[in-house]
Amino acid sequence: MTPDEYREAIASLGLTQLAAARLVGVNPRTSRKWACGEAPIAEPAARMLRLMIALKISPERATKLLGVRSHQRDPA
Repeated sequence: MTPDEYREAIASLGLTQLAAARLVGVNPRTSRKWACGEAPIAEPAARMLRLMIALKISPERATKLLGVRSHQRDPA
């Protein structure tokens, strides 16, 4: 997955970089690095995002299925 594809994937899922980081279990800085091309996107994260898009799984549903907890909310 390229940085452009990563940004497009999280945008199509309605996620911010911070929310995407929480969902795939990485530090928010890592998500920012992926988005700007400073680090390669981890293949498991790329597969998860592609799968969510292909199967039309909402971030909320994925969070519930994965048992991911969000301790903070993204600023509006």
